[in-house]
Amino acid sequence: MLDLRLGEVKKEIRKRNAHTIIVQVPEGLKPRLTRIISELSKTGAEVFAAMDPCFGACDLPLDKMNALSADLLVHFGHAPIHRPKNVIYVPVYDKIPKKNLNTLITKATAVLREKKIDRIALCTHSQFIYLLESVQKKFEEKGFKVLIGEASPRIAFKGQVLGCNYTAVTSVAYKIDAAIYIGEGHFHPLGLALSVNKPVFFLDTSTQTVKDFSNELDRYKRKRFAAIALAKNCKNFGILVSTKTGQRYKQVALHCKKMLEEAGKNAFLLSMDLVKEDYMAGVNVDCFVNTACTRIVGDDAQHWKKPIINPLEVEIVIGKREWEDFAFDVLY
Repeated sequence: MLDLRLGEVKKEIRKRNAHTIIVQVPEGLKPRLTRIISELSKTGAEVFAAMDPCFGACDLPLDKMNALSADLLVHFGHAPIHRPKNVIYVPVYDKIPKKNLNTLITKATAVLREKKIDRIALCTHSQFIYLLESVQKKFEEKGFKVLIGEASPRIAFKGQVLGCNYTAVTSVAYKIDAAIYIGEGHFHPLGLALSVNKPVFFLDTSTQTVKDFSNELDRYKRKRFAAIALAKNCKNFGILVSTKTGQRYKQVALHCKKMLEEAGKNAFLLSMDLVKEDYMAGVNVDCFVNTACTRIVGDDAQHWKKPIINPLEVEIVIGKREWEDFAFDVLY
């Protein structure tokens, strides 16, 4: 059951005396969008909905605020990365029945004991962040040493992970035997498996199952090494620079351009909001360098007709980093 916390949001809108607001929701909440608009309109404000795809708190439609002269942006579904004064973040919590949670932890306990794992780190994303303290207590009662790590400033809550940032776990990885992600969907546990060189287990709240993601890093490496090998033979590189608020890494792009040119390659800066292969049709380059969301090269690479690599992989291409030093690129 999703808690949209609309009463709290309406109070905040009235408190700020906002006359024009923009509502932004991820794709999964669009079936509830008209209800959200209707409720927030009761404050007397004009409510516009941003209908472009939303990929997280890194993707705020600040340009639309200027275009529509909006006083306030209400962003549902994610915790803050940046904290502009004219943005309200509304993490949407998915309430899990206690019986289901207890069953899931019992199953996980059996798996962990079978593998002789004693020390674990817990993490989740903002939708389930309210669960972490109670889950920690339940595991500790079963005899496990449980850590919930602090993360980088990009992260709003202790133990929270993003698709591009797993520092809540990597910060304590040296103290644990395994990492545990609790929540729904494969996106975050896959990213966790790519980020930490420890066994990773996914406690799926929707299916009540425990899944071992420990082999995902090897699978990912094989795919990335194939892309890097192709990139080594390329001459012309298109460096992709997103203008999204939380994916805008101009200095990283300029650094990649400098490295490639010093290695005798040609490099071109290509700017856009949404980084999408369709927009690259006809561009005369051999390979793309992604400086936006780090997950693009792993999750969407199969949709690109030409190789696409991350900044860390550029260093391998030009010989500044060894193959053995490969790691999953993260945004801090």
